[in-house]
Amino acid sequence: MAEHMLKKYIAKVEKTVYVIETIEFVCETEREAEEHLDNYCASSGMYGADYQTEVVDVEEQEYHVDGHWIEESTVLSVDEFMEYKDGLH
Repeated sequence: MAEHMLKKYIAKVEKTVYVIETIEFVCETEREAEEHLDNYCASSGMYGADYQTEVVDVEEQEYHVDGHWIEESTVLSVDEFMEYKDGLH
């Protein structure tokens, strides 16, 4: 009976993560803070370099796995095989 070869498999898991960010803006008015918040949201969170803007907390609410698949596989080299065989991984 043929012996099976060990392979290393690379998998991908696509997730949607829902978070709540707590952000501080230093502004003179609530209207100005709302404008900063709109700009922050429109820029995917990259806004704020020129303003007193700080993300002070990020709370992960939940996540949903949208998909998963095996991307590729490779046969282990002799050295990798010996490491797995000896329990080093």
